[in-house]
Amino acid sequence: MELAPRAARGLASAAIALLASSTLAACSGGNGKGSTPVGASDLVSALPAAKAEVGKVTWNVGGEPDTLDPRNAVNYGSGQIVRNMCEGLLKMDAAFNVTPNLATYEQVSPTELRLTVRDGVKFWDGKPLTAADVVYSLRRSAAEDSVVSFGFVFVKDIEATGDRQVTVTFSRPDSTFVQGLATLSGVVVEKAWAEKTGDKVGTSTGGLMCTGPYKFASWRSGSGITMTRNDGYWDTALKPKAKQVDFTFVSDGTALAQALEAGEIDGSYEVPVSALAKLSKSKAGRLVFGPSTQSTMIAVARPDGPLKDQKLRDAFQRAVDRAAIAKIVFNGAAQPNYTVLTPETWPTAERGLYQPDYDKWRSARSYDVEAAKHLVEQSSYKGQELVLAIQAGDEASSRIAQLFQQQAKAIGVNVKIQSMQPLVFDQAGYDASKRKGIDLIYDASFNSGQNPLEPLGFDLLPGQPYNYDNYDNPQVTKLLNDARSSFDAKQRAQLIVQAQQVYEPQTGTISLVSTNTATFLNNRLTGAVTSFAYWSMPQMAYIGAAK
Repeated sequence: MELAPRAARGLASAAIALLASSTLAACSGGNGKGSTPVGASDLVSALPAAKAEVGKVTWNVGGEPDTLDPRNAVNYGSGQIVRNMCEGLLKMDAAFNVTPNLATYEQVSPTELRLTVRDGVKFWDGKPLTAADVVYSLRRSAAEDSVVSFGFVFVKDIEATGDRQVTVTFSRPDSTFVQGLATLSGVVVEKAWAEKTGDKVGTSTGGLMCTGPYKFASWRSGSGITMTRNDGYWDTALKPKAKQVDFTFVSDGTALAQALEAGEIDGSYEVPVSALAKLSKSKAGRLVFGPSTQSTMIAVARPDGPLKDQKLRDAFQRAVDRAAIAKIVFNGAAQPNYTVLTPETWPTAERGLYQPDYDKWRSARSYDVEAAKHLVEQSSYKGQELVLAIQAGDEASSRIAQLFQQQAKAIGVNVKIQSMQPLVFDQAGYDASKRKGIDLIYDASFNSGQNPLEPLGFDLLPGQPYNYDNYDNPQVTKLLNDARSSFDAKQRAQLIVQAQQVYEPQTGTISLVSTNTATFLNNRLTGAVTSFAYWSMPQMAYIGAAK
């Protein structure tokens, strides 16, 4: 999945401008080799296992969440925090592999999935996990007011068919559903508690009631969130090393670097670009880069306005110097990207099926100022000011916006940059009312795994929260739905490529670069998962003493 502003646009997803902060600023892997790009051999999925327990870990998430309700915790900080406390029916490891967790499963037929709920699992309040809790939680995730409801579009019914058995039936086959059970859409909360708590689920006053290795302790608005170890956790092989974890919300890169260097904060994922140069030379800890499905883009933010004109959109595709963004903003530690799908989302076995069409778009959208000018002249654009929204305080998005503004000016288009406070910008990723008066939005996206249907579904299907310009093409919808219904990986890839050939000429997404996960961890600690899989795992449970 993918999640907010499009961070997680996906079931594990919808995410924000911090994605751009996840790449190297001045060196590769903290090795002091200058601006050498991060290559596959430099990427690390996890650090050596922890050797002992620690009393407390202080971890930064870059911005205060707007909710911890699992079905809507689709941004970097909210999703990361929740996954330490609330578990999915299935689980994911650092290599993005999915295996049973709270339940095992059997694909009885293409339209019937049988889940067997694990015995012996208890919620933090001591009540046992039941099939009723699973049914309630899945139905709650499938509800219209759930950000992750896209994962349930083919679900016909969810019902308890035994004391420990849940059966999911589908209106048509869904090859993506099982993988989604390892993401936020498959998270389980206690039914009785959630019904009593109502709309306060996931708030500072309502909290959470789940089965995970950590328990919700407190949420101090504007200050931090604390969780404590669940000593009754059912999975004895994953006993958390830290007795307590305090999450902080420092969004300023300079302030974060200082706090990490001083040991006031022990670690952080998605380290801001402005902090990377300093932290790459740190003696207090190490900076590590891991595999990721993250990417950055500038997206058309609404269906009306000057950017309704496809010629103007096409002009931006040619006016953006993606290589310059990779070099200037990320010092070579990012790769230009030319389509809605970043190549890192392609399943490895089917890369050969995706590559030819991608190469075509890379050529068609190569940097060409004169071609872009000609497209502007052919469009209906009459000099109007276009508003580009970015997150306030994020250096990477600010620098990218300035480059974009300069490149737009070179082709005769006037772009104004508008900074939005982190929480409002976060909400703008899935709430159209927060995008009022905005023409373009700097955006970031990620998948929970190698599944192209995650971002495409959220971005291109009618009624989805990240379909900013209300794109609705029946042919694309059919192709994507047919791909989702196919359990044949090769056929799935072929259908997705066919859809790409239709939607890419009409897209409102100006893809920029693909990035990696950047993690900083204090030398006293180890065990961190450093691939982007951390976002769908109880990642803090692995961190403990290095000695």
